[in-house]
Amino acid sequence: MKQIKIFLIAILGLTLTSCYEQFDEPQPTQLYNDESFEAQNPDYQQVSIATMKGWFGNISNTGNNTDRSDTKYIHFVVNAEEECDEFTLKKGWYREGKYYIKGKVISNDEQGNIYKSLYIFDGTGAIELKLTNGLFLDYPCDLDSKQSMWVYVKITGLYLGNFRMMLSLGDIPTSSYNAWGAYKYYANSNIVSPIKVRQYVFPGEKVELTEGTNYTDDIYVVDKNSYSTISGSNATKFFGRLIRFKGLKVHYAAVPYLDHDGTVRENPALKNGSYNYMYPQWLCTAGIPENFGGAPTQVVNKPWYQLAYSRNNVALYGSLALLYNESATYTSDHGVYTLRTSGYSRFAGKYAPRHGEMGDVLAIYAIYSKQSTYAGGSRDYATYQLSIPRLKDATFKMEPVDDGSAMWNQWAALLKYAEDSFPSYAQYPVISGRTGSQEERNVAVEAWKQDYTARMNAIADDGTELYDEWKSWFEWCVWTIENTTEESYMLPQLINDDDDLE
Repeated sequence: MKQIKIFLIAILGLTLTSCYEQFDEPQPTQLYNDESFEAQNPDYQQVSIATMKGWFGNISNTGNNTDRSDTKYIHFVVNAEEECDEFTLKKGWYREGKYYIKGKVISNDEQGNIYKSLYIFDGTGAIELKLTNGLFLDYPCDLDSKQSMWVYVKITGLYLGNFRMMLSLGDIPTSSYNAWGAYKYYANSNIVSPIKVRQYVFPGEKVELTEGTNYTDDIYVVDKNSYSTISGSNATKFFGRLIRFKGLKVHYAAVPYLDHDGTVRENPALKNGSYNYMYPQWLCTAGIPENFGGAPTQVVNKPWYQLAYSRNNVALYGSLALLYNESATYTSDHGVYTLRTSGYSRFAGKYAPRHGEMGDVLAIYAIYSKQSTYAGGSRDYATYQLSIPRLKDATFKMEPVDDGSAMWNQWAALLKYAEDSFPSYAQYPVISGRTGSQEERNVAVEAWKQDYTARMNAIADDGTELYDEWKSWFEWCVWTIENTTEESYMLPQLINDDDDLE
């Protein structure tokens, strides 16, 4: 009996060792091609992305996000009677069959501005896949070398949903109340489990992205003379695509700015429906609590001279207006785009390029609009939006380049000091009943100005262009710090982590 026990223990030890060895040496991820994918999924039929999006039907006014009835989705199923609920059956928001799509990866989420999304393009159209974090590790796309990969996506079991005229593939619809009591309904949700992601999204072979002015090029190129190709009735088929915009101009609207000659200027607002919008700005859709003089669901737009708001664990989207059409008055006019930057991106705190700067932008092209009359007489509330995967994908001159020199280190340290030491409204709140006063803050701001001016003048002029460049840019930065409005410091202190930010 003792010998049998010893034998069994030995066998168990070998088994566990074998398991650990297999764990330590995981098998490489299988990369599929057409033959291997079809061999494993013989009952699935391939359809183009354009065909799949066409099954959705009309996208105008079907993604309003206010309740279930006005936020359309298509549930891809094998048997609708067994897999769909009564509401979906009654609406007819389903399609039966086993289908898959195939496309090239055209996005990269490494720097966080593209968040939990993978965009793919197959020559007929593009689609957003709402997934999880770290997608660049499993589905890489090198936008410098243009080396990418094919992916195969089983759409059966997923939901094709509409959010403000942008279609995406994701998991089940969701609804919730944000921290201000506003009800939100979403046509689909992210597939957050990596295990579940691998059940629907399959990596394929490497491929190189093409770039040009043909519709089938993976990176579509437009400039001031050709942007009409992605505007108006043509726009819808370009949404979700990776587009290189050449020669866009930064435009400040309804905010004061310090021109290169030292003059303070201001341009008229850009209209969004009946509202006047300022740029650059940060945007919060959670609103201001009523006890602080606001409305729970109002949209708050405030000037902010960085790419996004990211301070004290509070992150808010930033928007910067970019124009081809300099005579435009509405955000929905052709040739007007907003560069959207997440407060969670790695470059959120970078200063925005100054008014009038010219540059190229490589970005995912999108729209935020309830309906397709955004360019018509009704002037519905709409913006064309650009999301850059990386900071370098916007080539505007933003700040002197870090060259590792002693001078760069001096100026960078001084700027950090200026930002950190500025007398904020957290220290001198205007809200009655809290410590401090406006007068006290004014005195503190004046003392701060004298202090940073002395520190700036203490940096020796070495006679180089870099010194002049840094001093001019630094003077602009400290001016923007001083002239950012009260709410830019006050409001984020009132926002909770659970607030819904568009």
